[in-house]
Formats: sequence, structure tokens, C-alpha cells
Amino acid sequence: MKENFIKIHKWLYPASLCYWAVTSLRNKLFDWGNLRSKSFDISVICIGNLAVGGTGKTPHTEYLIKLLSQKFQIAVLSRGYKRRTRGYILSSLNNNVQNIGDEPYQIKSKFPNIRVAVDEDRCHGIEQLLKVKNPPIDVILLDDAFQHRYVKAGLNILLTDYHRLFCDDTLLPAGRLRESVNGKNRANIVIVTKCPKDIKPIDLNIITKRLNLFPYQQLYFSSFSYRSLKPVFPVQAGKLNRELTTLQKNEEILLVTGIASPAAIIEELESYTSHIDLLSFNDHHNFSSRDIQLIKERFGKLKGKHRLIITTEKDATRLADNLTLDDELKKYIFALPIEVEILQNQQDIFNQRIIEYVRENTANFLKGKMHTSPKTAIILGTGLGSLANEITEKYEIEYKDIPNFPVSTVEGHSGKLIFGKLGNKDIMAMQGRFHYYEGYSMKEVTFPVRVMRELGIKTLFVSNASGGTNPDFEIGDLMIITDHINYFPEHPLRGKNIPYGPRFPDMSEAYDKELIRKANEIAEEKGIKVQHGVYLGTQGPTFETPSEYKLFHILGADAVGMSTVPEVIVANHCGIKVFGVSDLGVEGKIVEVSHEEVQKAADAAQPKMTTIMRELINRA
Repeated sequence: MKENFIKIHKWLYPASLCYWAVTSLRNKLFDWGNLRSKSFDISVICIGNLAVGGTGKTPHTEYLIKLLSQKFQIAVLSRGYKRRTRGYILSSLNNNVQNIGDEPYQIKSKFPNIRVAVDEDRCHGIEQLLKVKNPPIDVILLDDAFQHRYVKAGLNILLTDYHRLFCDDTLLPAGRLRESVNGKNRANIVIVTKCPKDIKPIDLNIITKRLNLFPYQQLYFSSFSYRSLKPVFPVQAGKLNRELTTLQKNEEILLVTGIASPAAIIEELESYTSHIDLLSFNDHHNFSSRDIQLIKERFGKLKGKHRLIITTEKDATRLADNLTLDDELKKYIFALPIEVEILQNQQDIFNQRIIEYVRENTANFLKGKMHTSPKTAIILGTGLGSLANEITEKYEIEYKDIPNFPVSTVEGHSGKLIFGKLGNKDIMAMQGRFHYYEGYSMKEVTFPVRVMRELGIKTLFVSNASGGTNPDFEIGDLMIITDHINYFPEHPLRGKNIPYGPRFPDMSEAYDKELIRKANEIAEEKGIKVQHGVYLGTQGPTFETPSEYKLFHILGADAVGMSTVPEVIVANHCGIKVFGVSDLGVEGKIVEVSHEEVQKAADAAQPKMTTIMRELINRA
């Protein structure tokens, strides 16, 4: 590990002591509850640092945007440092750097489809973002808000520069820390940024020991990857990007930066050319006409045949609007984009940690809305919708109002969670489920079951409409599911194991035998005819061909449908007992069939299925 020479102004220690007293008292007031932190019913991720700038907050924020925006509705909230406005502003492509600040402007320009807002009062900013609908926001990323303790983020990510670790630094003004090193204890994740890509294992161990983190804190190491140079002024310079590898050894570069630490950029450019002239300004610097003249003069002194002005993306946002730049200079100005890489083969683990937090927050949201504590859940599939009418003392939450929850697109499937009592049992009911054929991933299809686990559900009752493959079965028969065959093209447990259960869960008793026994007793008492059989789950949405019906029966299936199996697998992985029942909307013979016919048969079977389920839930 290279020795890092950090300049500490020791003569300013007395001033740092006063600064420590003020910041420590403020933190204690929050810890004691004299100053209040506000939490929100939405995933809030804070990206910040202990030092003043220079750790790579914006590139790491962009990394999270790319990771999360594929599955969730994202918003970024910043204070908009050095903007010329005040209060809350939801940015649009019509905003400029002066209105919202350079970093929010950069993010909005690169990710125009996400919401980007600025507000020095982060609580007020979040409250305003929560009013945004169509679609509602799932995740809010707080850019540089680690010291803004009025907001209690659900996940705090603390960044520290490899070249200036917070354990080597001291408080302002002698050093660059905004608060004492003890502030690190609030972090859930710590990332050492700007690391060499070939960082040695011994250096990792040394840094790990020196940071002295708690067991509940996860540590990662990241580095910057530099992408193709982009023209800041495409009209003058052309629209083509330029690969760094095209830089020639004799190419002379004027590096213009208004960031806290340009050392990493210099190190990268020096691998291509040694002719680098640095013109460094303060972080978030607004370029004046005098600054532009200075840039022009310094660039004019470069005498080589090949010359170039390189700047950061952040600085480019401020240069792009500068009216004093002439066209001749514009054609030489290129921005150097930065992307983050998580090192040591930890990227998948880091990504999963972030996604898991966002999904877990769904359970936290529901806990805040619930005033019962159900241990029993029901998935009200086709044929069991009427059971919802028997739930008393009920309250409902629509799927569209639940963070990260999918929305059912199938006719006949409603879209809400119902809480209340069925007989003497507190229950939770899903009115409407999600299917693989709708375009959802298996993780999305089974996501509600994982939420159930977080809510404390111990027993799950599932129902469905299916087609019979057993020739002894008739339309309207109820089939208690004794086992299943997974014929889906993707397994719901594929990927990194979520530690709700083992990597290789046992499925020898996917459907609880004791619940099946009790259901048989109820059916006999009530005089209800039931069948028993194996359910085969396939992706749909087409009904099966005659040959497929024959094949599935040969495989051992008595009924076939397009749901249930993924949910049952995940429930077993989560340690939840399962009882399943099918009503046969198609007899065990090869006939032409439609969704309407299946629905009609399911409606006719509802009273029998409802009776068995109601009684079983109360006896379970």
C-alpha cells in the first residue's frame, strides 16, 4: 500500500477542537432524541462521506441509479450545492446548472427518465417527492446527506477515499472531516473509493483493520473506470466520442477541474501521455470570464501538434452554459466520464444487498399500515375470490400503493391486500396474484411470499383454477394438491441464495400433510367431493395442446395450471407451511377451452372451495 501523505494543518487544532465540540453536541442531541430524525414509508438510501468532497459520491449515486432503475421508480434528492435558487425544485430538462446545481443537473442529463429534485430541507424534499404519482416513487437516493440527520435513511452508505481514509484525517479546519470519525458508526455500508484496480490482498487487510468497523457494517472497495471522451460542444467538436487509447504519447492535455481531488484523473491520463498541465479550481467552481481567459491562455501555451482540453462531467455542466467561451476553444473541450466498479468479485454481493434492502422496505411499509398480526395468509386465486367477502374487520391496501409491489394485469384478478379476520383468525389475503406469463420475473412473481415471511406469516393457503389431465376428473371437481411438478423455464430460487432458507431446500413435503388430513376431514363432514393429485405448473399463457395434455399425464400430473408452483417453492424456502387446492375448470379430457369457460367453472366451484378453506384456516 502506498504511503498517503495527508496535509494536516496542526496549527489549526484549537479551531478543530471547537468544531468538534459543536458537531459532537449536535450528534448527541440526535442520539438522545432532543433533535428528531424522521423516517419515511419508502426506501431511502443515503450516499455520503465524513470528509469535505472528493470521495466520488456522484459516480456512486449513478451506479445505484443504473442498478435500481431497471426494477424500481427512482428519485434523487440533493441540496443542489451552489445553486442560485432556494427551496424545493423538481428538475426537468429545461432547468439549468444555476437553478439546480451541477451534480443534479449532470444526473438529470444522463438519466432523463428518473426524478431529480433539490431541496436544502431534505425532509420537506422527500415529502414533496412522495406526492409525485403516475408512477409513484419506490426509492429515494439522498446525495450527500450523511450529516443531514433530520432524515433517518433506511440504508446509509459511507464513502472514504483510498488516498485519504477518514481514519487518517482530522476535523475541519485542520483537516477535512465534517464530523469525528465516530460518525462512521451510523453507516450500514462503507466503501473505500478510488482504489487501484489491482489492489493487493495485504492492502485490503490493512485498510480493513484500520477502519475498525463493527460486525454489522459491510465493507467494499471500488475503483473508477474511465470511459470514452465525450465532446462537451458537439456542434463545434463533432459528435464522435474519442477512446482514451487514441491519446498519443506526445499529446498535450490541459486538464481543467473544479473538484476536490483530481489525483485519480491525473494518474489515469498519465498512462497515456505525460504531457499534462493541470488547471485546478475549487470544488463546484463557477467559471468566470477571467477563468475562461486563463483557460484560453494556458491552452495557448501548449505547443504540441496534438492538443486537448479534458474536464470532468461535473465541470462540463458548468462550462456548457458559459457564454464567454469562443467556438475555436469549444472544439477542443472533452469530458471524461467515470463509472464505478466494485472490486474483489464483490459486485454481485453488493448489488444483492442493495436490492434486498429496497424489497425489505415493502414489509416495513406494510407494518406501518397494519393493526393486526396475522400468521395466516391466503392467495385468492381463481375460484376463491368470494372468500374475501367473508373477511370481517377488514382493511385493504391496493398493490399500486405498496412500494415495489407488482400489479396484476389478468382479468378476474383484483389487486389489493386484505387484512382482517376469518372466523377467529387474523388473516392476510392477496386478492390477485402475479404470473410469469405477464412478463414478471420469478423474483417478482414470488416477491409477495417473501414479504409474507417478513410479516411473520407461518401458514399459506393457495388456490388456483386448473385443467385436468387425469381422465377420471370432471369439470368442477376440487383437487387437493399433494405434490407438484415444476415445468416453468426459470426456477424462483435461481441466483444468490437469500438467507431465508438453505441453498438446497428439501421439497419432499412441499404441501403440509397435516393440513391435507384436516382438509379431508372437513370435506367428509360437509359432504364435498374432493380429488387428490399432482399439480403441474407451466408458464402459459396458452392453454395446452392435446399432445401436451398427454405428456403431462404421462409425467405424473393430474392437473395443469400457470401459477402456484413458484409461490409454493419460495414459501417452503421461507419455512412457511402450505396447503393448496385447485378447482378444475377443464375436465381431464382433450377439449377446446377458453379463459371465460375456466372462469365460469371456477365461479361454480367457489362455494365448495370457500367452505373447505374457511374451515381449514380456523382449524389450522
